[in-house]
Amino acid sequence: MLPRSLGRLWMLAALATGIASAQTFPFNLLATEGANTVIVPNNSTIAVTAAVGAQAVVDVKATYAGTGQATITMAPQQTGSTQFSATLDPTDGAVPFMLSFGQSFIFHVKYIPTNANGASAQFTIPFTTPDTTGATTGTVAGSIILLFTGSSPTFTLSYILQSTGNTVQIQPGGTIPFPATQTNTTANATLDITNTGSGPGFISNIALTSGGPVFKITGTPLFPPGGFELPGSQNATLPIGVTYSPTAVENDTGQITITYEDGTTAVVNLTGSGATSTYTYSVLSGAGATGTPVKPPGPIVFPSANVATGTNTTNATSSVIVQVTNSGNASGTINSVTTTGPFSLSNVPNPPPTLKPGDTESFTLVFIPSLVGTQTGQLVVGSDIFTLSGQGLGSQLTFSYTSSAGTFTITPTFPSVVFSPVTISQSQKIAFTITNSGTLPTTISNIGTASSGTSNPFAVSGVSLPLALAVGQSSQFTLTFTPVTTGFANGTLQVDTTAVPLLGSGTTPPSLSSYTITGPSGTAAPQTQSGVSLTLADSYPVDLTGTLTMTTSGTVGTDPSVQFSTGGRTVDFTIPTGSTSANFAGEGSQILLQTGTVAETVTLTPTFVTSGGVDLVPSPLTTLQFTVAPAAPVLESVQISNATASTFTLLAIGYSTTRSLSTLNVTFHPASGFSFSTSTFSIDVSQVANLWFGGASSQAFGGLFQISVPFTLTGKVPTNSTLLQTLASVSATVSNATGTSNSLQANVQ
Repeated sequence: MLPRSLGRLWMLAALATGIASAQTFPFNLLATEGANTVIVPNNSTIAVTAAVGAQAVVDVKATYAGTGQATITMAPQQTGSTQFSATLDPTDGAVPFMLSFGQSFIFHVKYIPTNANGASAQFTIPFTTPDTTGATTGTVAGSIILLFTGSSPTFTLSYILQSTGNTVQIQPGGTIPFPATQTNTTANATLDITNTGSGPGFISNIALTSGGPVFKITGTPLFPPGGFELPGSQNATLPIGVTYSPTAVENDTGQITITYEDGTTAVVNLTGSGATSTYTYSVLSGAGATGTPVKPPGPIVFPSANVATGTNTTNATSSVIVQVTNSGNASGTINSVTTTGPFSLSNVPNPPPTLKPGDTESFTLVFIPSLVGTQTGQLVVGSDIFTLSGQGLGSQLTFSYTSSAGTFTITPTFPSVVFSPVTISQSQKIAFTITNSGTLPTTISNIGTASSGTSNPFAVSGVSLPLALAVGQSSQFTLTFTPVTTGFANGTLQVDTTAVPLLGSGTTPPSLSSYTITGPSGTAAPQTQSGVSLTLADSYPVDLTGTLTMTTSGTVGTDPSVQFSTGGRTVDFTIPTGSTSANFAGEGSQILLQTGTVAETVTLTPTFVTSGGVDLVPSPLTTLQFTVAPAAPVLESVQISNATASTFTLLAIGYSTTRSLSTLNVTFHPASGFSFSTSTFSIDVSQVANLWFGGASSQAFGGLFQISVPFTLTGKVPTNSTLLQTLASVSATVSNATGTSNSLQANVQ
């Protein structure tokens, strides 16, 4: 047989081609075994596997792919093992015969192994083809050359009894003899299936065909469609577990059937017999003590022991010795001894001994109490079950609480103290009771609460520490829940090392009363400061914090100088419990507000938050709003600079709430003894004003402007006088679409 994945195991061999190096090999070769077909190159090796005595057949189809005609001159020529043979397919006719392009012939290769050692053979089929190199006009000779290697699996069987540990070889049809086994116990063996041959072997199935349920097999692999593979030349072994669990005193037989890939089977017989033994038990409370007989289910009672707490482990264990005697008439083995609960085993024989009739074995049971009071568990010896009981000594705190909903005990099922929902600004109190339900007095050193939030809404009152509690004594104190935020609040009541979960829920706080914001209203003058205050109609039951926010709107932009005296357009405030006045940034009940130089509307809007972070939405929302109206420009100063004998510069500084200017009006006032033909000049400043107010750099200055106009004087003056001396002062006004500003005068002399 070919390998399961035929193409995976092809190996190329470096054999002589038999054709000149320049001549292309003119055949395409296909090898087929069963449903597997692969392309094979000339001078390659084909691996074949078959069981000893069986046969595998590989059909090789050679298709001529050259020019002209090829002549097959001889039948396959064989060298190597006679376990291989090859014949031409009789439908192709007798040699020699000729093939044209696309024509094929088939030869059959049989492998019939006589042993599992492996074999190989080479088959050569000579042929001639036209010379395609151009060197001659005749033909050239060549050969189809294929090397076949064969291998065979061989399966051997052996077993190992757990009771002996020895490996025993058996033939198919042999027997695994289990020793006499105590009823309701289990004896174990391992059946090993080993491939000692040269090729891979495949196992299709392993099944217990009779003998169940006292016999069972374990550890069988998953069998894929092609079978479970055991590689060859490696002594690969598949171990299968076999168990024998007799339930009665009788002889038992069973059978395991192993099915190989080719359908052959191997049978392994199983035999065993059940035996009985009777066990009696006694308990000793210490070395040298007299044993007390005990029968399943007991109980076995331990001396009392202290419960270990912290570093105190004094007398934290107690123990008894259990003796087991085989009082039956057959040897028996106690295969398992186990415990449950706070009980452990020591000095248990390992491996389990075999007890002949009258033999006694002993082991120690240790009680390690983890809880105060009676604790129970189980001892299982083979199929016998005993109840174990011990008393843990120590103090034990139990907790309960009483609220308007009733009285509740803290248990693992209901481990938390649960408060009813409480409105923020209010509190709920419950009575919490601690009881020493243990067997020893105790003293509590610490009682307190903690919370996972930023503030702790839980508090303890009415307790005096340290708190001494005798056995059965109780003490009560008060737990208070004062929510600071809506939703659930989690906390912990810590009683020394014991933590009791606390759960409360805060509901929506009471509504905020109406409030009043006082300050500028209606139309406010530009560049002024006014005081702002905020007052609640009624005080709030918890501390409040808030923010007063200033927003502006207008058609010509905003003045960044519109802000609070603390800087910026927001200011924080607080309103303590019981108060109605807001304290702004710690500066008092009033904060100053600076108006700007731009026509705009200013709105003040407050927000309120409880000390626990709960937002309060006023209803209705009250705001303070005022307007800096569009108005005529305002001149703040007029100055003369850069004066010479006949020139000077007029500098006018002011603001325009409309961020626009149209005309600068300048009037010259003559000095005494002089007069002018023209004394008033109107200058169009709209373009330069538009450039200034329309530019990004002016945004930081609101409606402020500065106009600088140079003047040159002309005319005749008396000897030893200058033109500038004829001028006493200059006055100016500036206009926009709303009106004309105030007039300011600057002296020249």
